[in-house]
Amino acid sequence: MKIIIDTDTLTDNVTSITASSEDAAFPATNLQNDFTTDLYRAVADVLSVTLTILVSKGSAVALVNTNATSATVTAGTGGSYENEAGYSYEAGYSNEDSEQSVTLVYDLPGTGGRLWADYTNFTGPHIVKITLTAATTVYAGIVRAGTVQSFADPAIGLSEGSKDYSVEKELNNGADYFRKRNVVRTFGNLSIMETRANCYLFKQGIFDAVGPKPLAIRLVHNANITDKEFVVFAKRISPPEIVHRVNRTYSIVNFDLKEVI
Repeated sequence: MKIIIDTDTLTDNVTSITASSEDAAFPATNLQNDFTTDLYRAVADVLSVTLTILVSKGSAVALVNTNATSATVTAGTGGSYENEAGYSYEAGYSNEDSEQSVTLVYDLPGTGGRLWADYTNFTGPHIVKITLTAATTVYAGIVRAGTVQSFADPAIGLSEGSKDYSVEKELNNGADYFRKRNVVRTFGNLSIMETRANCYLFKQGIFDAVGPKPLAIRLVHNANITDKEFVVFAKRISPPEIVHRVNRTYSIVNFDLKEVI
């Protein structure tokens, strides 16, 4: 399990986000607020855009609620350069930035897409670029990047449900009135077994500290399970609880999460 948060500032480490195409009514700055449906959107009919994200430090980026069908993520210090006209390399030489990490292209569903990309850890400022390609005008909801806090994956038995914000009412004449609204996922019966120090970091240093603020989370992150559905932008439903009954070194943290819109 991974969470993007700098525990010194209780935020991510994004300094700024710009886009190669931007509808003035849906600016790239929307990617930094806490509302996944307050979208960034490219100019009409632009099907491919590049988001340039300046990050003060860190090793991962998360993106939520995009209509893209593919995404390419690169991260580096920006130290590469262009050759002068007529210049050519000696055999075997390259001008590629040695402090650059390039991820694979991500396949996305075209609606409600999400991704989590780990990259080389940078202890100082760096640039993350996400190139999104869609079948219609590109949009996205949330971007978070920076310092990653890592914990054990939740134990077997976690449950996934939903909260439906639709309006339903039975009228006096017996008819039913309804208005369809958003449905978000909930995750319950979550338990992680961790060292005592990590339990306190998880509960007090992160979720007690940020309260109901949503965070970018890779709920399950291991070599055997890479399902993108475990990438969530969520908040705690109630403060986590620590159970001190495992052994002298480890405790259990129980918690529940709800995605935000």
